[in-house]
Amino acid sequence: MESASDESRKGRLETHWPIGWGAAAPRLAVPDSIPFSSPPVGEPSAPFRLVTGNAGDHKLIHALLRAANQAPSYEDFLTLLDEPTYEPTDRLLVKRGGQIVAHVQVLDRVAWFDVVQVPIGGVQDLATLPEYREAGYERLLVASAEQAMHDSQSVIAFARTDRPAVFRACGWHEAQNQQFTESRVTDVLARLAAPAPISLRRPPRLRIRLWRHIELDALRTVYRPSLGHAWGALERAEPYWRWLVSRKAHDELIVAVHGKDDWGELDSPAHIVGYAVTHGSKVVELYTLPGFECAAPRLLARACQDAIEQDNRTLSLCLPIDHPLHDLMLASGGNWTHGRGGGSWLMLKLLHPTRWVEALLPVFARRAAAAHLRRPLRLVFAVGRRKYRFELTRRSTHLVRDDAAKVDVACPPDVFGALLLGNLEVDAARRDGQLEIVDEAVAADVAVLFPPTAFWQSQFDTLRF
Repeated sequence: MESASDESRKGRLETHWPIGWGAAAPRLAVPDSIPFSSPPVGEPSAPFRLVTGNAGDHKLIHALLRAANQAPSYEDFLTLLDEPTYEPTDRLLVKRGGQIVAHVQVLDRVAWFDVVQVPIGGVQDLATLPEYREAGYERLLVASAEQAMHDSQSVIAFARTDRPAVFRACGWHEAQNQQFTESRVTDVLARLAAPAPISLRRPPRLRIRLWRHIELDALRTVYRPSLGHAWGALERAEPYWRWLVSRKAHDELIVAVHGKDDWGELDSPAHIVGYAVTHGSKVVELYTLPGFECAAPRLLARACQDAIEQDNRTLSLCLPIDHPLHDLMLASGGNWTHGRGGGSWLMLKLLHPTRWVEALLPVFARRAAAAHLRRPLRLVFAVGRRKYRFELTRRSTHLVRDDAAKVDVACPPDVFGALLLGNLEVDAARRDGQLEIVDEAVAADVAVLFPPTAFWQSQFDTLRF
């Protein structure tokens, strides 16, 4: 997907209030460079400007990030500038004179939700100098980043942050079920060494080794089939893959090879059927080809051996919550740990509800068919002071304004967005008073169409060194 043009990024930036939910809200128009004043308490008044970045700002941006967040390193910062879709205008800055006092970067991505590709936007490296933390610039930057993503047709916004309160104040929700398993390395190896149940089917012969740079296409081949049942995993074009592995922010990239593996015969490449990416004591990504799921425990065993060599006593498995290897980790005496370990929250916001509903027709249709729901099906939501009608037929899904319709479900705008994304437990939201449903029959339909679905993105894409 092409990134937004410089013109759209430099053009008018405004806070985004999705499809007019709730009471009329003021819109903050922010041209390419607008002065405003809100200096820290005790300092003389001085003009501040919200601007888009340029290549000449990179040195000052890195200095700000180091002062505010103690990261990234200079070498890591340089690798981020080489990301294939990066443009200096992806950065939004608050300047005071020649000084940058606050910063955020907007990412342009495509993600998979079941069998559907959806354009999404990311917010990265939100930072403000400590003396300006109370001036409100972070909320201004988040709102401006939302508008930039909305204007570039991103349907969903995501962010990993250590300051979730800023995003919650802007209507974002924490992604649910962000957990990983953790266990002692020796206990995992002992479990893997236990005799396996007798099987009449002979397991494939596999060799576990480190990846070689000429085998990039093999990684892409293994990664691709997993996207058809993912919920939030990023699409990776070949240039992005090359950048990702060449950054070397990871520690090891381990592969499972089926059959012949002769380094001397480059014209017949090895058949790689699985791979794992490690970073410190974490496995941050692990995929196998369909039919070669048996490679996953072998890859985990190699990751454990490497962890021992690095003097790590425990290993964390940062994979989707439904990955089978979590059961193995728990059986070896491990436990679930919340995914925001290290102070990082994954936050989400739905920017284009109408486009989201229309894009997910295959998903809604499959859910309705599995539950034998009759179509056409209609649900009317009261969102703030407005009403929206959700319609599912055999050929389309729509979300349209309908203030005259009889209400089936009532909720605030942010809760509605979380519900559509699958980032809400319906029963819990009803108990908390966040979601009001007219009767149990409607509640059953809502539960079928909008079940909680764990949003997951690999940490491989966001590793820092």
